[in-house]
Amino acid sequence: MEYPYVIIDQDPKSVSTIQLVFENYSNFACVGIASTEEHGLDLILERMPALVFLNIEMAGSQAQKTLFHLIDVLRNYMTKLPEFVVMASTPDYAVEAIRNGVLDYILRPSDFRLLRRTILRFQKESSFRQDNTLCFKSYGDYRFINADEVLYLKADSNTTDFVMANGSTVGAYKSLKYFQESLPKHFVRIHNSYIVNTNYISRIHFGKSRCDVQNSNSSIPFSKSYRENVEFIKNLLSNKSFISV
Repeated sequence: MEYPYVIIDQDPKSVSTIQLVFENYSNFACVGIASTEEHGLDLILERMPALVFLNIEMAGSQAQKTLFHLIDVLRNYMTKLPEFVVMASTPDYAVEAIRNGVLDYILRPSDFRLLRRTILRFQKESSFRQDNTLCFKSYGDYRFINADEVLYLKADSNTTDFVMANGSTVGAYKSLKYFQESLPKHFVRIHNSYIVNTNYISRIHFGKSRCDVQNSNSSIPFSKSYRENVEFIKNLLSNKSFISV
């Protein structure tokens, strides 16, 4: 299970401390960092994280004293909110944090040990289940696809084509780099123009620098600059093989 998390904080040192702690937890992935309330709101709604680290003392919209307002706004859009870890330089907001049902309240500057305990507590208590649905929005048109049915992604200028197991192609108005940072770990970039779903790789030919994909006649090229990623895929699939001869 991979847990996506978001950091909403304008202090680079605080952000760095949180990320350093997570270096020891490979099942967590940072899917966004915001330095304003508005950007934080957009990140949460777009990335649907399991966990949010929130500097509650940042300036809020409409002259809000704290960013607890952000949690209230999210209730208008989400059935189930992410878990919040609130950070502040004073204990003065602790009662309000309890009323908002946050996971933890940490005094700044953040302490490595306290952050570690918060992560462990989250892992023990979390009921988070990552949804495999991808939503593509375009001028009021919403299209939903299952990530498990994506064979590979192909860059097309500043857009990206999702090639599906049923033979169809779905276009998205985001760059390949955007999806490289957002998709689960079994989606691996092997070329400037391609990301593959490793669950569908049927053959890796290092001599020809190509990967074959199941349910498709496609043979995807990989480049020297991404060879290390291809080696990772080879080792991953080899270790999962029942027989290797």
